[in-house]
Amino acid sequence: MTDTSASPAVPIAACPYCGREVPVANFCGACGAHLVHETVRAARRHHAYAAFPEEPVLRLAVTSSLFPHLSHRAKVVFRTAVGLIVVALIGLALGGVEAPAIAVSALGLPVLYLLYVYEVDDPTRASLFRAVPPVLILGVGLGIGWGLIAGHYVNEALAPTLDTSLVRPAALAAALAVPAIALVLMAVPVVVVRARRGRLDESLDGFVLGAVGALAFTAAATITQLSSLFSVGQFSDQSFVGILTQVGIRGLCSPIMAAALIGLFGASIWVSLRDDHPAGARWLGAPASALVSVLVLETGVGFADIARLSDAQLLVCHVSAVVVSLAAMRLGLHYVLLHEAGPSEVGAPSVCGHCHFVVPTMHFCPHCGVARRATARSHRPQPALALEEP
Repeated sequence: MTDTSASPAVPIAACPYCGREVPVANFCGACGAHLVHETVRAARRHHAYAAFPEEPVLRLAVTSSLFPHLSHRAKVVFRTAVGLIVVALIGLALGGVEAPAIAVSALGLPVLYLLYVYEVDDPTRASLFRAVPPVLILGVGLGIGWGLIAGHYVNEALAPTLDTSLVRPAALAAALAVPAIALVLMAVPVVVVRARRGRLDESLDGFVLGAVGALAFTAAATITQLSSLFSVGQFSDQSFVGILTQVGIRGLCSPIMAAALIGLFGASIWVSLRDDHPAGARWLGAPASALVSVLVLETGVGFADIARLSDAQLLVCHVSAVVVSLAAMRLGLHYVLLHEAGPSEVGAPSVCGHCHFVVPTMHFCPHCGVARRATARSHRPQPALALEEP
């Protein structure tokens, strides 16, 4: 139900951070700065994530990180779905059924992400879902090829040897070269589609397509590398911790890390960021920052994979990498949304798709501070008068 308690007829004043004439409210509608507290940190608003302003930027939240367009109600549904995937993986690991666990771990998050794109798409405006097939095809094709080639180097590095050094040639190839090349391949689909983006001209379009390409790549590579296990029977002689580690890494940690960081890379190359935002730190949303982040994290877990750690220690390393990747992604995407060019003039009254207050249409909602482009196109504000009963 629309809340009309906030009148669109609000006084206008100059924002102390960007200098533009904006409504007097909680947030600047032009730059998104928090207008209640006049400090330099208010322009950076680390307490209010640009996609979900009720959350701080550095919050460990998988759903609001990977699914930035969701409404409050849909976020609960997708959070539940992610939880069910985790429960399914734990249940399959307890049962020792390895082949189904591989299937769920490889396909769970990618299928859920496609449902998310379908949920937030609006084909009457600029259809994001129609841009998905080429990204999927490229991601799957590259993932299959990579799974066939890279597995040899990883298996060679993991093979028993008297030399346990992490700097032997096979170990360096598995820990350094493999992640670096995989990073380039995962970024290829969103780079290719970027050249023909059409009406998809928002940073979160690039984020979603980057995440789709990364998830398709990791799923195809996982199935290719582990396909031999489908022919050895349903049940495994591995321990519960061993199976849980494998499905946790391949079904959750690797896909989440890839989707978060390649998604951030996609967002950073999709639009031109303005230089005059009072928050500064534009470099946090630059493509180079995203690439360096994913390369460092992928290299770190690459060395962990070949260091002959116990299953529990290896899982902890990968979970830690996921935590760092989500933090880096949220920080980078926050600054992309702050620096993304958008309308700064005070527009007509409309209903915010996030807080449902009637406010002037601007780049940021003056009431809740959400970046308008972080709401699904199907939930974009419509003129308030059109929503009134005749």
